[in-house]
Formats: sequence, structure tokens, C-alpha cells
Amino acid sequence: MPVNDSKCRLAVDVGGTFTDFVILNEQTGQIQTLKVSSTPRDPSEAVLNGVRRARDELGLELARVSQFTHATTVCSNVVLQGVGARTGLLVTEGFRDLLEIQRHKRYRLFDQSYQKIPPLVPRRLSFGIPERIDAAGAVVRPLDEAALRQALRELEAAGVEALGICFLFSFKNAGHEKRAGEIAREMLPRCFITLSSDIYPQYREYERTSTTVVNAYLGPRVSTYLERMSDALDRVGIKVPLHMMQSNGGIISWREATQMPCRVVESGPAAGVIAAAHFGKLAGRTNLISFDMGGTTAKAGLIENGEVRQSAGQELGAGINISRILQGGGYFVGAATVDLAEVGAGGGSIAWLDTGGVLKVGPQSAGADPGPIAYGLGGEQVTVTDANLLLGRVPVEYFLGGEMRLDLEKARRTVQAQLAKPLNITVEQACAAVIEVANASMLKMLRIVTVEKGCDPADFAMVAFGGNGPVHGIELAGDLGIHEVIVPPAPGLLSAQGLLVADIRYDFRQTHVAPVMGGDIDAVERLFQALESRGRQALQSYGLADDTIAFLRSADMRYHRQAYEINVRLQDGALDASHQASIAETFHQVHERLYGRRDKAGVIQFVTLCVTAVGNTRRLAHQPLPQGDGSARNALKSSHKVFFRDAGMTECPCYDRVLLRAGDTLRGPALIEAVDSTTVVPPGWTVHCDAIGNLMITRERAMP
Repeated sequence: MPVNDSKCRLAVDVGGTFTDFVILNEQTGQIQTLKVSSTPRDPSEAVLNGVRRARDELGLELARVSQFTHATTVCSNVVLQGVGARTGLLVTEGFRDLLEIQRHKRYRLFDQSYQKIPPLVPRRLSFGIPERIDAAGAVVRPLDEAALRQALRELEAAGVEALGICFLFSFKNAGHEKRAGEIAREMLPRCFITLSSDIYPQYREYERTSTTVVNAYLGPRVSTYLERMSDALDRVGIKVPLHMMQSNGGIISWREATQMPCRVVESGPAAGVIAAAHFGKLAGRTNLISFDMGGTTAKAGLIENGEVRQSAGQELGAGINISRILQGGGYFVGAATVDLAEVGAGGGSIAWLDTGGVLKVGPQSAGADPGPIAYGLGGEQVTVTDANLLLGRVPVEYFLGGEMRLDLEKARRTVQAQLAKPLNITVEQACAAVIEVANASMLKMLRIVTVEKGCDPADFAMVAFGGNGPVHGIELAGDLGIHEVIVPPAPGLLSAQGLLVADIRYDFRQTHVAPVMGGDIDAVERLFQALESRGRQALQSYGLADDTIAFLRSADMRYHRQAYEINVRLQDGALDASHQASIAETFHQVHERLYGRRDKAGVIQFVTLCVTAVGNTRRLAHQPLPQGDGSARNALKSSHKVFFRDAGMTECPCYDRVLLRAGDTLRGPALIEAVDSTTVVPPGWTVHCDAIGNLMITRERAMP
């Protein structure tokens, strides 16, 4: 049925190499997909190109689009490339150097040339304002408005476009910050202003200041991008409001994203984990490892008991951009984020030899421009995709459905010159080494989200997706002792599919340091209710009924005198004294799982109370596949040699995923080809196609 026979939902995920589109027909459940090359200089250009292609080639009637959801890398790119707004900062007098001092943490302990990452606000644009509020929220020194106005005049003369305001203990009493904000808006009407009490009302001054500054630094650029995108979509005929994926896996309106851009920094990766949880649930699996390998990076997240693991913040820039790695560290962003580990190992990651002749892969990437050598778009350095193509692991004749002609001969010559000859090995051996080095980086990443968090990977199934996830995922699963891998339908566009299943989601946090046992639990309950009231108000602005709204409670907790906290999920109902013992025991269990010990005599404290307000959106219905005869014979296309780590170059049957039917079963070694991604099935694994098209891939025997 053509997509224009009923209303449709449209989701767009902008990646480093490709921009992915997924179109859902709400009446039939039919899903159509589209990939276009990303346009790094202006990501909106790729979005509009794809919208026009969906209209012209897929018959999408733009006036019938009922929801348009967007995930983008614009925010992270603005910070990584250093092209944000000229930003000023107002802090309490005596705290001008907060951003310079940062935290006492070295990312490279033995590097004498190590330098901390430079602040987004230079010291000359940071001003200490005479004022003081104490730890209880009482005013010790009134706000000096004359000094404030003088600082604002100097910032205006310096041409600042954005301003962060972060006063001491404003999470207890925001009066001085609010007043400073009023005066700043009066004197700098064109300036983007962020108050720490609005964006991150928690203690720890560096983290609060950094979050405030990142939000201000992003504000003007992100606002301009989203306003331009919204206007452009309206001009081409999409009349519904633009919605954005947040880092926490929920969606918000684009207008809210312009005020709090730090909430959408990791929007694309978060969508992938949400989709992994969705398809895992459909397959009856609730403990999952999401493995997303795209063109630039690979990412992993954890889903336990059906819930996506979240973190209270992240360091933006750490370990991703090469210039940041050389300096060390990143900018802390205190926004609820799907807990991800990330490494610079994607299909476009560049293989190179260091000065000692040791093979390295990434973190530099060829990206979409110029791309891998085989694409014929000007790439001159060997990438992981080139290695996979030369080893037959990605079929040449079916690449992107046959739309892109590949130049394997140039790729082979370059591998020979850059890697094989210097290492005195064959081209095939060099390509196999590139894959092995990339896999080693990703294996470490997968251990970070499992073993280092107290989880046994063998207790989880892996969901492999992204353009390259199914190519590498099954071998990685075997290395980790995982017995089952799920490759969902259209895995190369799974992050975009996650935009279709995401709920509207808000996170609210409030610092409240108090003992769990013997403390005032009624005060804790009142604070939770206040946070839930804010959440209900935010969700009702979308017209959601109360019966579609849910609240998830948790708390950052610690043993008294510990430096950092652990987030512990709490029951979702009202708390009273009868719950204190069970809350304490839950904390003991989580602490013991992470660190191998519990302090039975330790005093447990609440530190920050957290409420996630969730507005449930319409569920995504999937069309069932026709029933097959179980043999997969109809999907068999051809056979050619493919490299496998433990078997070398092996004659391998190739199947067309589109022709697989429910109940079909096949055994590795095999390739399962699709327009968006190829699934590489090593020997010793069995593939079963379920009712909606998930490939359920299980180990037949213990792997070597």
C-alpha cells in the first residue's frame, strides 16, 4: 500500500556518514526506509534532500505526516569543532577560576606534556560578582547589582552572544541567580542566557558551572539550526511541529530544545538504544546489550529488565575527537543521558601505522566526505569498510542496493602500499588485521558497559545494528561469551526507528542530602511530589491525558563520606517510614554488585532525588512476515568466498534478507544481505527468522 493512503510518522537520524529516514504508515504498519549521504557542512541539507526523495520516489504525501522526529549530531559537533557562541560567565566572587581548575583528574597519568582541555569561556570573559548564599539557602551577602551591571557592560563590549550565570548554592536558593538573569536580559536583550538553577539544580560547583556554560555555548547555534530546519520543513509541506530526540531517550519539541540544547547532545545514539530495547522486548528479551557500529563510531549500552540504563551526565568530547584526546578530557554536561560507551571504530575509521610500525585503527574517520577508498569519492586512506569489502564480508554487487559503484582495485592497491608492504604481509592478511584491531577496541567498549558495571555478558543477548554492527557483532558476541545475537529489521536504520518508538520524557533532579535510615522520609516524599508535579505540568503541555503519564523515581545515594554516588531505582509509589529499610538494602545490593563489598554499618545518604516523567506515545505496530517453509531456500542468492577469523577464506552462501520468511532457519557460515546492512554469520552459529523479521542468531556450540 502506498505510504500516502494514511497518516505517516517520519523519523530522521543524521549520522556522520549517512542520514537515515524511516517512514511508518500508521494504518497498515508498513515501514519504508531511505538512506542519503550526510552533508557535514550543513546537516539540514541532507534532511531536506531525503524529504524530497521520500516525496518523489516513495510517494510520501508530506501534508499527511503526523509526526516528524529528528536526531542530530549538531550539538556535539559544535563543541567538538569549537564553533559555538562567544560566551561569558558570571559566578560568585572568588570562584572565577572554576572552569580552569576543573577536577583533579588526569586522563594520561605519565604524560608530562598533558594539559587539561581549555574552558569554553576564556578567563577574561568570566566575572566574579559580589554575593553569597550559604549551604542552607540563607543570604549571607546581598547581590551587588552595581557590580553586576558593570560586568554586563564589559561583556557587551566584548561582543558575547551567550551568557551563563552560576552562583554558589543557587540550587538551594535561586533568588540571586533569578535577579541577575532579569538584569542580564534587560541589558543584553539579544544574548542567550542560561541559569544554573534552571538547567542543573544540583551541588558540585564545577559540574553545575560546566553544564551551564555548555548550554549557553550551544544555544545560539542550535537555535539557529532548529529554527531554519523548522521553517524549511514547513516550506516543503510538512506542517506538524518538529520534535527532537533527547540524550535520555525521550523526545521534546524543537522549541524546548532551543532553550536546553545540552539535553540533545547524544540524541542519535540514544535513539538506537531505545530501538534495541523495543525490538528485544518484541523478541521476549529484557536483558540486552545494544551494539551500534556506524560509519564513524561504535557505541554500546545496557538494558536491564527492559529499562535502559541512564547516567546523570557525560563528558562531551572525551575520547571522540582527536584534538581533544591529545589534550585530555571533555566538558561535563549534567543532563540525563542513556549510559553509553563509545569508541572511534566505525566503517569509516582509518587504519594507519604509528612511528613504530604498529597497526592502529581510528579514531580518525573518513566520514561521508571523502569516505572509504572503495566509494570512489576521493578517499585516500584505508578504512574498516575497505577491509571488509576486500575480504568479501560486505557484498560488492549489492552495496546500498546496487546504487553505489565501488572501486575495489583502488582499495586493494592502497592497502598494499599503505599496510601490506610495510608490514611484509599479504593484502588479505592486512585487511584481516584491520578488522581484528577494530574488534579489539570495540570489545573493550563492550566490557565497559557490562563487566566493569558488575554484569556478566553471558546473561545478556546482544542487539547488533548500525550499518556495520551486524558485520562485526556476532564475532564480538562470541568473544564475550554471549550466546544470542538479535539483528532487527533494517538494522542500518535502527536509530531512526528508535525515534518512532520513543516516549516524551523529562528528567527532574534536586539535591537533598539526608540519611536514609532515621531521616525525614516525609520531606523526601514531598520533594518527589514536587518534582512529579513539574513533570505532569510539562507533559500536559503536549495534551497528554493523565492515564498516559508515568513517573519513575530514583535517587543518587552513597555511604556517608563517599565522594560519589550510585543511582538506585526506587519504587514508584509514595514513600513512608516502612520503606526505609528496603531502600537501604537495595543500595547495599547495587554497591556490592559494582564494587564487590557492602558496608553493613555504614550510614546511607540520599544525595539527589530524581524523577523521570514519561508520556507514552502511540505504539509502533509491525507487519508480520509471511510464513516460510523453514528452509530459507527461496532467499538463497549466490555463493562466494568470505573471510572468517577461525576459518580463513571460506565458500559462503549469500541470502537476500528481503526474501526470508517467518520460521526460516539457516546455519553459518553465511552472509545475509540487505540494502542497509549485511549480517556476517560465522561458522557455529544458527539463524532463525522470527514473525516480524528479527534474525535470532544463536551459538550451536562453544566457540574456540
